Amino acid sequence: MNRTAEFVLGLIGGITGVIASGTAMLLGVFMTAASAVTLEDFGSFFGLGAIAAGVLVFLMSVFAIVATCLIKTNVKFWGIMLIIIGGVGFILIQFIWVVPGVLLLISGIMCVARKPQYEDF
Repeated sequence: MNRTAEFVLGLIGGITGVIASGTAMLLGVFMTAASAVTLEDFGSFFGLGAIAAGVLVFLMSVFAIVATCLIKTNVKFWGIMLIIIGGVGFILIQFIWVVPGVLLLISGIMCVARKPQYEDF
């Protein structure tokens, strides 16, 4: 069965996920630097957390790209992996993950829900 839609949505979701993780890491660096200037430990704590979440989401986005490339080997398994990655990203970096998360969730749901069409002879 042709899985072009799932492949394209997953690939775009993974690529935008890499961009979103870079944005989260950059925001974490700015929060940490701003707290160093004002000598507040509270901002430094959240800045380091944002950097760690950005790194984790970066690894998840790369894994999403790999999962998208392997969709045709085992559709259900890789579709479930895309759904998990899409959901966990919302927990880690929240609003920054809207576009990649929605694309990965749609791609994963399409992998799991679409049935192959049978031809009548």
